[in-house]
Amino acid sequence: MEYLTNLGVDNIPHRESDLLSHSIRVASMLHSYDRPIEEQVAGLFHSVYGTEFQMYKINVTRKEIQSLIGNKSEYIANLFCTLEDRVNSILYGRGLKEPDKTTLRWLEYCNIKDQDPTAVILKEFEIVLHI
Repeated sequence: MEYLTNLGVDNIPHRESDLLSHSIRVASMLHSYDRPIEEQVAGLFHSVYGTEFQMYKINVTRKEIQSLIGNKSEYIANLFCTLEDRVNSILYGRGLKEPDKTTLRWLEYCNIKDQDPTAVILKEFEIVLHI
């Protein structure tokens, strides 16, 4: 958290909040669903590289993030940030194999749920996640 604050993530607007607060809530949700620690950590860093929806630039390298959170968590975060048509690609598993498909579905589910708990698409994620 201190690292993300030093990057200024707490100053990046994100809906009615800021990116750091959103990321903490996403990671906490992943924890509440008993997802593996690597996924929880990825949740904390899930938008560190920006996304197709969040077009900011944080001055950080993949190598730096890998050394901080580990290769697996960084891989998940990077994949989440770089997928085209991310929501649909994850929901429908386009070009994704297990375990990435399930991991990204949980991450996107928690991401959307934090931003809009009444989003209709959450039902579709719940079906594929069996929740």
